[in-house]
Amino acid sequence: MKTFDLPEGSRLKVTKVTPRKEKHGKELVQAVSLRLEWWPTDNSALNLLHPGLQDMLFWTPPEVESQCALEGIPPVKKHRRVPTAGLPLKIEASFTGYTLTIEHGIDETSALELYGCTLDKFDADAKEGGSSCIRWSLGSNKTVTPELVGELCALEGLDVIATLTPPAEPALPAEAIDGSVEAFHADHPDAGDMFAAEHGGEGGPDDDTGSDGEGDTPDATSARAAEAIGARTGRRTARGRDATKKALAAGMAASGEVPA
Repeated sequence: MKTFDLPEGSRLKVTKVTPRKEKHGKELVQAVSLRLEWWPTDNSALNLLHPGLQDMLFWTPPEVESQCALEGIPPVKKHRRVPTAGLPLKIEASFTGYTLTIEHGIDETSALELYGCTLDKFDADAKEGGSSCIRWSLGSNKTVTPELVGELCALEGLDVIATLTPPAEPALPAEAIDGSVEAFHADHPDAGDMFAAEHGGEGGPDDDTGSDGEGDTPDATSARAAEAIGARTGRRTARGRDATKKALAAGMAASGEVPA
């Protein structure tokens, strides 16, 4: 999402404040527009509006570029590329959903805030020597009170310390469900594979699964595995009943009783 990332606590000039009314359905709501001006300390800030805007307005002559730059000091493009070009340059850009916070009063609890702001009508200016200016309009109609409008009107023509907070990033879409056969078998393991894994990959002595099952479908393999497990369980149950009967008979014989 493209954003206009103004540095936090930037010094802006409020050049104009325009209170107005907007009609929302049948109701009139209070709104306000500000014209703001920012002189960044580095003209590379022009690239916030569009990548390459700095190079469009400024350049470095070859004789200057060939000189060794001082260590620790980034090179600054000071010369206008076309000194006779008419400025300011209008930039087609628009941003919505911002919050403007203006320092006001003794602490942050008295700051002035505008919500759901729209930023548009951008223009850029460039001065020989490297300075640049970005201007734009900011409008809001969210919870704008007459008291807030009065405070803003009092700031017209003054410099303020302000922060522009962009809207939150939209939530990522939910991951699509994989409906392929491979995904189904991964979520629902084959019964034959589970039986083989549990018993070390070998069937029991009475299992009828084995090499004869090669080429069968997964459903047939699963059915045979289920039958084999059922047969083994049945045999274990029968052996348990026989053992119980033998123990009961031995106990009766020891007590002298005659089994019925």
